[in-house]
This record gives sequence, C-alpha cells and structure tokens, in this order.
Amino acid sequence: MWREVLGFRPWGDGGADVAELVGGGDLVGVSNVGDDPYWTGHPLAQANLYAFGRLAWTPGTDPAAILDEWIDLTFTPATPSGTANGDAEPAGTAETERLRRTLHAIMGGSWRTYERYTAPLGVGFMVRPGHHYGPDVDGYEYTPWGTYHFADRDGVGVDRTRATGTGFTGQYPPPWSQVYESLDRCPDELLLFFHHVPYGHVLHSGSTVIQHIYDTHFAGAEEAVEARRRWQEAAGLFDPSLHARVERLLDEQVRCAEEWRDQVNAYFFRKSGVPDLRGRRIP
Repeated sequence: MWREVLGFRPWGDGGADVAELVGGGDLVGVSNVGDDPYWTGHPLAQANLYAFGRLAWTPGTDPAAILDEWIDLTFTPATPSGTANGDAEPAGTAETERLRRTLHAIMGGSWRTYERYTAPLGVGFMVRPGHHYGPDVDGYEYTPWGTYHFADRDGVGVDRTRATGTGFTGQYPPPWSQVYESLDRCPDELLLFFHHVPYGHVLHSGSTVIQHIYDTHFAGAEEAVEARRRWQEAAGLFDPSLHARVERLLDEQVRCAEEWRDQVNAYFFRKSGVPDLRGRRIP
C-alpha cells in the first residue's frame, strides 16, 4: 500500500512520483503504537510499521523484499520440543520456505481483502462513530462530518466534479483533474468518491456497481477465512504462543468480515431492491 502511494505521479506519466518529491527520508507518519509486546497489538501488523520505515528511507525498495526482511527478523524457528529458543538450530529449508509462502499468501494481499469487505469503490467512512471499529453504513452519513455515500433508492456516491458537484476534482493537477472529472475515465476504485451513479452503472470491470458490492463483500469474507486456514497450517513452524496470538486475532477478523459483508450487502440490497445475480443469501 505504501509503495502504491509513493509510486503515484501527480502530474501524470511524465512527471515525478511521490517518492521523488519527498526526496527519500522526508516522509513522516502517525502510528498508534503502545506498550503491547508487539507494539501494534497484532504481530503481523508489525510489518506495516516496518515497511513504512523502510520505504521512508528508501522509497524504491521492492515491497516483497521488505516482507522477506521482516519475516527473517521476526520469526524464530521452533525447537523440536515446540518452544521458541533464540539459540535453536534454524529450521530446515523446507520449513523456512513453507513459512515464507504462508506469510506472503496471508499478508501480500491483506489490505485488498480488507477493502473488499469494507467500504466499496472509494466511497469512504462506513464505521461506527466514536471508536471507528466495526461497520455502520450510515454512521456518519447524517452528521456534521458527513456525508460519504449519499445512497438512495436510485444510486450511490458523492458528486465531487467541477461540472455539477463540489468541485473537488479541481484540487488535482492535470491530467488527474480531467481523469477524475470524467465518469468514463475515473478508475473503478475511486468511482464513488468522485461520482454519484445508478446501481446499474457498469464498471470498467464489466460488473455493475451493485453486483460489485455483493461480489467483493462475499469474496473478502471468504479470503479472511482462507487466511486463517493457511495460518492454522503453519502451526509448529515457530513459537506456539505467537501462533496462538495471531490465530485468535484472525478468528476475530473472520467474525468482523462476516459482519461487514452482511451489513453492507443488506443495506444496499434494501436500498436498491436489486437481488444478487448469484442467488446468495443476503440477510
């Protein structure tokens, strides 16, 4: 995710990217670290903080290589008795590669998984006011902080164009100001941030907006289950207490993903009246 931000070129393909603009080392961020032994509260979330620091220092570094660095620095192989020991002989090559494949599979696309089961197509906040944890589609919609999605029976999204909306597209330099202004050219992932469209609007992907919402929320919840399964299969490759800590957190992520899936899909099914083409159950 950080690499995608740093690779964005505000003035188009011929201009500098964000990494060049910050010059390497001139990048700062705010992180909610605490007194937990893992700082971020989630052992795997440590990789986000590590990657930010590495990319702030050397923005061109390959994210996959950073993940490998973090894996090597973080995971101590388990001893034959099942306890972690910093002086233990390294695990065999097969076990090491198995652990590496597992972590890449879980973490390489984890932010896309989160996007799939939360707010669709760049629409914005759909979280519980106050603590921001858990889904609440209309949580901020009718407050002074809103609104974020403008969903009604006919469509969804915020018109931020210069022609008919808030004019926010004009904040960007060319060519992005023209790209975001255009309904036809705006990337799918930002569509509902910049445009209000009917539920039947066809995306560049070929799916309609409403079907995209259903499909991605079902897919995201399934991917969370798959991540937990892969983690369970890695038991015995490193410190059992670390494995158990992450497994509990992945259990909670699966629960949360299902909650997001059901609440978001139910909301838009009731708003639009358009059924899921695949016939899946929507509460």
